[in-house]
Amino acid sequence: MSVVRVVPMMSRNPARRGSDGFDGRTLAALTIAFFALPAWVFALNVADVSVTPIVRIGAYWAVATIVVGIALFGEGLSPPEIGVRRPAWIDLGYIVVTSVGILAVFRLTDPVVEALGLPVASDAASLGGDAGLGMMVALAVTIGIVEEILYRGYPLERLLSLTDSSLVAGGLTWGLFTIAHAVSWPLGNLLQVGLVAAVLTVVYLRRRTLVPVVGAHVLVWVLAAIGQAYG
Repeated sequence: MSVVRVVPMMSRNPARRGSDGFDGRTLAALTIAFFALPAWVFALNVADVSVTPIVRIGAYWAVATIVVGIALFGEGLSPPEIGVRRPAWIDLGYIVVTSVGILAVFRLTDPVVEALGLPVASDAASLGGDAGLGMMVALAVTIGIVEEILYRGYPLERLLSLTDSSLVAGGLTWGLFTIAHAVSWPLGNLLQVGLVAAVLTVVYLRRRTLVPVVGAHVLVWVLAAIGQAYG
């Protein structure tokens, strides 16, 4: 079987509005991508309301569908322009290495967080233990796919097209991904989330395809779901 190569950044057609610059639709899609889910979680926390995993799954996919819909049909972008590019075989290796790196971040920083006395939430990675393994795995897959679309693929590509700077685009998406988790996770967990976000951002910028970051994100959450179910 021949090796599949990553599709390079597609040349942009100036006649397609939104492919080269920002307009109201781009700003709307970025706002929804960055803030819709954190705002929803914040509202639930304020109202002291808990939701079932199936509701979380529905909410995640609804937001992703809106953002992707605006990108493809409102801005006139192509799938590669939001990070949906064909992977190469090397991306399987990136999935494994990135997953190991994420797990290492948590293992190595646990003693640091404890030594600094930073607050942590023991249920920060909870997927709803009463829902059953199948539902938890479905939620894990949803989180991994949707968060990478909303915080890596779409916004990184759009910000790169505007700024032509990996540092600016990567730094902004990294910061907003970390801040998004502040609505429900305390400082100790946020330190770890920030480091994990940095790993995922670097990998995405290196590969320019969602496959390795989605694969690693999903794999780590699925392992968490299995550990929660049988741990």
